[in-house]
Amino acid sequence: HQVKLAPSDNDSTLSTLATPNDYQTMAQNGDFISECEKLMDKWCKQIEKILAESEQIRREADDVGPSAELIHWKQRMATFNNLLEQIKSSRCRAVVGVLQSAKSKSIHRWRDLDARITDAANEAKDNVRYLYTLDKFFSTLDK
Repeated sequence: HQVKLAPSDNDSTLSTLATPNDYQTMAQNGDFISECEKLMDKWCKQIEKILAESEQIRREADDVGPSAELIHWKQRMATFNNLLEQIKSSRCRAVVGVLQSAKSKSIHRWRDLDARITDAANEAKDNVRYLYTLDKFFSTLDK
């Protein structure tokens, strides 16, 4: 399932911010910082939920073949790659840039989650690559 990071009432303003000077200027605006912190908190909650779901133990029926594992990891790779794309978006970078300039405490939680998403995406990519090499053998086992 694909997730879209929550939108903001300030998306039009965020889309105009591109440079460290822009971030620094907006970091002087207490109301804007507060809105960015609320938005980042929403994003963090969304990401924490996705990470928690991905770390749960899967239960498979006894009759599923090994290719089900490949399908699972492909879906997981798509989910985390989608999240990484959103994190790299200009909107997300603007929120992070403003909050870094404002020396917001919420940045620490964000950095931790960013690293965890990157790790999960890399794990999924590695597993898909590995399982693809075994897939030709799986197809005979699935029958």
